[in-house]
Amino acid sequence: MSQTNKKKMLDPATKVALEATVKELFSSKDFHQVNMRQIAQKTGIGLNTVYMHYESKEQLLFAFINEWIKRLDNQLVEHLQGLEDVKERIRKTIWVILDFYEKNPDISAIVIMTVPLKTWMADETFKQKDLSTRIIDILREGQAKGLLDPNIAAEFMFDILYGIIHRFVYMWLYLKRKDSLTSYTNMYIDIIWRAIENPAAGKKMQG
Repeated sequence: MSQTNKKKMLDPATKVALEATVKELFSSKDFHQVNMRQIAQKTGIGLNTVYMHYESKEQLLFAFINEWIKRLDNQLVEHLQGLEDVKERIRKTIWVILDFYEKNPDISAIVIMTVPLKTWMADETFKQKDLSTRIIDILREGQAKGLLDPNIAAEFMFDILYGIIHRFVYMWLYLKRKDSLTSYTNMYIDIIWRAIENPAAGKKMQG
């Protein structure tokens, strides 16, 4: 039986409770401090039930992370509708990501601080194909229009964008700051745009 079919068999109410447990435990503890027995007990279901749907805590956690990233991607699609300007689309992308992390600090802590990166990288969910492709396509469009540096691969631009955002969110969590993440959107679009803008386009505007 495939993993997808197993997930469909999970009772919706149980899945909601399991997701809440995953958020609570993995956002407040080190990854290695959490085990399947704790997850089952906290959720109020049998350990065998958990193992029936997820072979390991890694598979369980990555499955929920994958769902959270899909929610983020769906929000991005919604907010990008009707936007044609490349810079505004990148700005909106930054805003949506920061807004998602700000409204879901438990998910932020898990994705950015708790998840064992090397283990996650070996899992298919790490690629975040839909979200990554969507953002990279915007960057490629910017290059095609002569707005973004043609000498920097769009994938590397994507790394710059995500690296800056994740570092910012990481420190926001670490310092337990209460200020709004989204309030820094304009500052970060200016920083990122300067890093990836086509130098020729900038000179043309100045002339």
